[in-house]
Amino acid sequence: MRKLDPVRHEEKRREILAAARRCFERSGLKGASIADVCKEAGISPGHLYHYFASKDAIVATLAEDWLNRTRQRFERLSALESDVVAPLVAEIGALAPSGPGSGSELVFEMLAESARNPAMAKAMQAHGRSLRSILANVLRGGQERGAVDPDVDVEAAATVMIMMVDGLKALSLRDPTLDRQAAVGFMRQMLEGVLGRRRSATSSGEAPSAPPPTP
Repeated sequence: MRKLDPVRHEEKRREILAAARRCFERSGLKGASIADVCKEAGISPGHLYHYFASKDAIVATLAEDWLNRTRQRFERLSALESDVVAPLVAEIGALAPSGPGSGSELVFEMLAESARNPAMAKAMQAHGRSLRSILANVLRGGQERGAVDPDVDVEAAATVMIMMVDGLKALSLRDPTLDRQAAVGFMRQMLEGVLGRRRSATSSGEAPSAPPPTP
């Protein structure tokens, strides 16, 4: 009996996933068939089924890979000892590349797929909860180190950041001619102003400005 080489098996599995991703980005999750994926990967359907039981299994694996990469990007920020605001905001902006093949279309197709596929919905919802928890913990750690305004509701802030990520992904789909970099720049200014407002005032040695006198 031929012994399975786990390294080669994983390499081939990754090749199939890359081919499937290209097909889905071109034709959509519903438009691309197993035959299309096999042609793109240069293998037969029988060969593909040694690695994935179905098209749904391929889609689920792509979704999980994307969710894990997103989660890991923010988990790394939890270990930062310095100011977390600037790198955190930079990661938010970097999550939404623009243009064809950026992956934004596939993400939204996965969200749409969640409406009919309970397994996909469960994965996306679990990711949302996990990412929100990670973002809140990063902000909470920043508060403990004096880098984030202590009055910020970290749970609400984390939720809004996820909304911003989704919005940035939709930006190029709504209108490819929009200046995405200008939007990202303004978003960074907003987040840095809200999250680090008190920090920037106290670190400069300036006392908070008093409210104007009542006439």
